[in-house]
Amino acid sequence: MQNNIPAPLNLRPHHLLCIPHFTGHGYDAAFTAHMTAVTERLRAQPQTPVTLTVSCDDLCTACPHDQNGICDSQEKVTALDSAVLTACAFSAGQSGEWTALAETVRTRILQTGLFRQICASCEWYALCRQIHTEKEFPR
Repeated sequence: MQNNIPAPLNLRPHHLLCIPHFTGHGYDAAFTAHMTAVTERLRAQPQTPVTLTVSCDDLCTACPHDQNGICDSQEKVTALDSAVLTACAFSAGQSGEWTALAETVRTRILQTGLFRQICASCEWYALCRQIHTEKEFPR
């Protein structure tokens, strides 16, 4: 790190929805530990530079769906990514600080009915819906 700028992260757009809802549950122990580390890092260093990517990202490296850099759920996650990009007026390859990207997601998706619309088909939706209700994402 130079000038106290954290190392950048590459994240799929839909992971901007997953991170605020993460509570320690995951596909397996390795993924959960990795997701915990990334989430804690972003909470501790909200100025972390993030680049939005529509391929496997820094969270995917520990995911069982990552098959040598290709997601075996590609069709599903591409639809999720596209929905987030559209709702937030983001573009693939766009970079910004975590805090700014997360704030846009909060105001354009999490505080609106789009959260349910975008995430309802996800296998984690029931858990995230419960967490979403408990968190402060007022409309």
